[in-house]
Amino acid sequence: RHDPGLWSNTKIYHHILNTDPSNDREIFSREKYPEFNLTPEDVNIPFIFNGCNFIFVGAATTDKRLNIFYAPIHELGKDKISWKRLFEREDEVHTFRVTENDLYILTPKDAPKFKIIKTSLINPDVANAELVIAENPNARISNLSLTKEGLFYTLSFNGVEEKVYFLAFGTTKAVELKLPISAGSIYLATKGFKYSDLWLGISGWTSEYKRYRYLTEKDEFKLESLFAEAEYPEYADLIVEELMIESHDGVKVPLSLVYKKGIKKNGRNPVVITAYGAYGGSLKPRFVPNNLLWVHEGGILATAHVRGGSELGGQWHKDGQKTTKANSWKDLIASAEYLINEKYSSNKKIAIYGMSAGGITIGRALTERPDLFAVAIPEVGILNALRFENTTSGPQNVAEFGTVKDSVECMALIEMDAYQNIKEGIKYPATLITAGMNDTRVILWQPAKFTARLQAANVSDNPILFRVDYEAGHVSPNTKKYFEDLADVLSFALWQTGHPKYQVK
Repeated sequence: RHDPGLWSNTKIYHHILNTDPSNDREIFSREKYPEFNLTPEDVNIPFIFNGCNFIFVGAATTDKRLNIFYAPIHELGKDKISWKRLFEREDEVHTFRVTENDLYILTPKDAPKFKIIKTSLINPDVANAELVIAENPNARISNLSLTKEGLFYTLSFNGVEEKVYFLAFGTTKAVELKLPISAGSIYLATKGFKYSDLWLGISGWTSEYKRYRYLTEKDEFKLESLFAEAEYPEYADLIVEELMIESHDGVKVPLSLVYKKGIKKNGRNPVVITAYGAYGGSLKPRFVPNNLLWVHEGGILATAHVRGGSELGGQWHKDGQKTTKANSWKDLIASAEYLINEKYSSNKKIAIYGMSAGGITIGRALTERPDLFAVAIPEVGILNALRFENTTSGPQNVAEFGTVKDSVECMALIEMDAYQNIKEGIKYPATLITAGMNDTRVILWQPAKFTARLQAANVSDNPILFRVDYEAGHVSPNTKKYFEDLADVLSFALWQTGHPKYQVK
């Protein structure tokens, strides 16, 4: 289960429904097609597009740039399929969609905030593809979908506001669709290029997720909920602030705040700052009632959109990975300093939280500036980055964090390793470290050894706690356990930031 080779040399099989799985046929693997020079770390996955005459397979790691092969779908019955390379990583294709004859590609190549290009599916030429939607210097193209009528895409402004646009086939000017509600984030879904159906999922920090069907012929949105709508009167008077704060190197970083109307800037408000900063994953505005419990108790819920995500485009991701990873935790530190300087809070009232790869950001902010925070909660976090390559999912993460086999990247791994940067005789803040016994993404010993080292080095009276879930993997195994875990996290942070209702009696 904890073998670093567990995800190596993966294979794709073709299964026909209602048949014996023992008859499934291997259709793609490193061993079967050695001419493609795949690595053991490439995870092979299929891509299926409704109505398309081709099947696509990808050799994936955490590298966002796709490495894709394709073949006519009628060859699935052959022992040897005539796979051809469609994209290689140097093409910098992040997302693609197909029609019967064309490829639509989302890429940051020579366009850090992304552009959409088109080439032939039958005879693709990515290098000379036609420009369909040019890069917008003020917003990142964040979604791409196709229907029978045309192309839909979204623009994300600073990672916290999204708008949707439509380009009809045969035209050159995209039009903005007037959404029924404002959108912090938008999810697009279609049935494929042969159908008119388009659904949009819209959400925000304080607005519940709503699902709409777009009626192209009427240019109208129809609410189509899949579940009964809940009401949250306790969250009726919430304020959202979207800020751009200056980081250590002068770069402006988005910082989102949610709090109750009437909060005073007196330096006494408890704050929890969430941060991630990896894989180009953006912390988009989502309505999460459970997290808003912090706000309900009088706190400020902050989201630091640190580098390593893609809130501001492809370069924002590159500026927080491998040798530039330090920007992730320094952006978090700058966010906390801003909140203190502007009297939102103080160093005795700020908690920082992040999970999984966000553990690097939280762990290094904690070890670099222990004086700045009252609480740190790295949940199932990567806290020993130098040794992560030797874990089950480590080899697939080299593209994101680097490898010890490269001297420069190895030094960067040491720098981003929270365990390696714990110092003796320091007063560390209260810390809650969590782990799942069955976690194959972040192996138990990563947070365990960090906990032991931090407990040994700490000279403050603040608790350094380690909580292991013996049933969980990387996430809670069921809804009940999720709420129990959430209660632990929130109550620990409220306790250590001095909330009177959560003190030990």
